[in-house]
Amino acid sequence: MTIATKGYRAMTRTGYRRGVLAGAVALGLLALGVVGCSTTSILNVTDPDIINPGDVSTPDGAVALYNGAIGQFAYANAGNAGGTEGQILVSGMFTDEYHLSGTFPTRLEYDQRAISDKNGTLEGVFRDLQRARSYLEHAAVALEASAPTPGSRVGEVFSLAGYTYITMAENYCEGVPISDYALDGTITYGPTLNRADILARALADFDSSDAVTSDADIANLAAVGRARALVDEGNFAQAAAAVTAVPTNFQYVNTHSTNSGFEQNGVYVFNWQSGRWSVSDNEGVNGLDYRSAGDPRVVTTDAGPGFDGNSELYGLNKYAGPSSSIVVADGIEARLIEAEAMLQNGDGPGMVNALNALRADAADNGGFNLPALTDPGTTDGRVDMLFRERAFWLFATGHRLGDMRRLVRQYGRSADAVFPSGPYFKGGNYGTDVNLPVPFAEQNNPNFTGCLNRDP
Repeated sequence: MTIATKGYRAMTRTGYRRGVLAGAVALGLLALGVVGCSTTSILNVTDPDIINPGDVSTPDGAVALYNGAIGQFAYANAGNAGGTEGQILVSGMFTDEYHLSGTFPTRLEYDQRAISDKNGTLEGVFRDLQRARSYLEHAAVALEASAPTPGSRVGEVFSLAGYTYITMAENYCEGVPISDYALDGTITYGPTLNRADILARALADFDSSDAVTSDADIANLAAVGRARALVDEGNFAQAAAAVTAVPTNFQYVNTHSTNSGFEQNGVYVFNWQSGRWSVSDNEGVNGLDYRSAGDPRVVTTDAGPGFDGNSELYGLNKYAGPSSSIVVADGIEARLIEAEAMLQNGDGPGMVNALNALRADAADNGGFNLPALTDPGTTDGRVDMLFRERAFWLFATGHRLGDMRRLVRQYGRSADAVFPSGPYFKGGNYGTDVNLPVPFAEQNNPNFTGCLNRDP
């Protein structure tokens, strides 16, 4: 039974397609110790999170674990059909992409940038990310031990594990505990790592991916991830070199499905269906004009009142339904990384030319027109231009929080000039948080006593 499929996207954009459909089915099959297509068995699953480790020691079991791990990654990234949000939604609301049109006080905390480490909603979101990382690492071991031709699959799960580390480094405070979430549900507590150590683990995973795969799409996935980690470290020239061979039309996407709630695109569901997330416009003084700019990369629709009955709900047309795919990495990001390296090297005009080349490519292949940018002629103006282009190209894909933090950390901007600030539209003022805290519950881990710092 082939569930996850490799194929071509619409237009000329090619890439790997991996989805939560594979994950939902595979986790259920593993829970029963069965690999096959029995609908009755799938429907009778009572606890799909519990997996007998012995079931993955066969080739079929290892492949099922691979599918399940990728499904967990997609779930941690996007969320599900309204029960749990993922990293894209949390980081988007924390920044200037989305604002709260719901009522949950735990979600108000991260929209307002004033988060308690006892926030129960964020505890689940954090655990989902950690689970995805651990399952991907278990899948790599199982595939290498049991699968007959594991190369591209092992490379893929290593690469995605690398992306989970990047998410921790970009979204969370300094000092994240890295524990093992075993397939039988037990947790082995691990060390607390600072950002440099977490990014080092991400880079090691991308190296491991390259060592076992000859698949061009997986190599591109690893290359974009490696470059992203290097940018987070401030190694811009190395980052640009890492993506030189990545074609602009490359995409790696997570696919979604309406077969179950677990498989749905939660970014769409929480925005369009439940009305709890609304696309922002000029949020908190500093937010970008995502709605009013009239930019074809971020098109929204006024969908009436949100869940709270007061906020106007703006739906993001980029995700047209619960089965919409979500880009994890693509060639557009590769070109943006190269443009930033030019800026860092003092070549402002080269950066503008690179950004305009992307815009011209969109007209040729993306079906929409973007006018050419004019060089502002100053360093600050070029920084503004670059990060605005990144914000619109990468909207609602989980990049914005990392970029805002880099504007403070690498470009010397003040946090209150970057993040939404001033009066908060639901009352009070925005807080001062610039990252997400590690949940208080992690203090069950004797190696963790709290964030090392909350700096950007």
